[in-house]
Amino acid sequence: MDDRAAVDDFDPETIELPTVPPPGSATTVALRVLTPSRACWACGKDTVCLIGLYPQRPGRGHVGLFTTDNAKTMALVRRLLQQHGHAPLAATVKSHYSRTMRERQLSNGCCHCDALQGNFPVHDEALSRFAADGADGLDTLLVAACPVLEWQAIVHDNRGGVNLPVTPDSPAKPGGARRSGPCRR
Repeated sequence: MDDRAAVDDFDPETIELPTVPPPGSATTVALRVLTPSRACWACGKDTVCLIGLYPQRPGRGHVGLFTTDNAKTMALVRRLLQQHGHAPLAATVKSHYSRTMRERQLSNGCCHCDALQGNFPVHDEALSRFAADGADGLDTLLVAACPVLEWQAIVHDNRGGVNLPVTPDSPAKPGGARRSGPCRR
């Protein structure tokens, strides 16, 4: 903040996003659907958890990961999976009751036994990988074309996601897709 703006001068709830992309801009953005594979706490088998979205070609200095602990991001990830031939994996994302949060949440389930894969342990592990190696520390399940207006709604929602400090050695960089692992269909 500078002396021209006060903290209460900005209300994120009053942001009005455009209803059409600006003239000359792309109508879609290529997004990487990022996942870690991990052992299910209930059955012990490897399962894929959907963790977030990251641009295939991020702007210079972009290091934000929009995570699936935001219900809007999780719903978009699920829709992108369904549209790109990953319906069985998309079906593992549903409303589960979290005893920790004491509420129902749209969250990952094990692809083998459907046990809730808790947001905290999944995100803690994934964000550690992201902090260490950037987006390449996670597996890229697919790269999907997403309508830019839907992506803007996620970016401007301000609920869920992580931004890491930008340094000259910042590991957050675009990379190749990794496609092997459990539950890949």
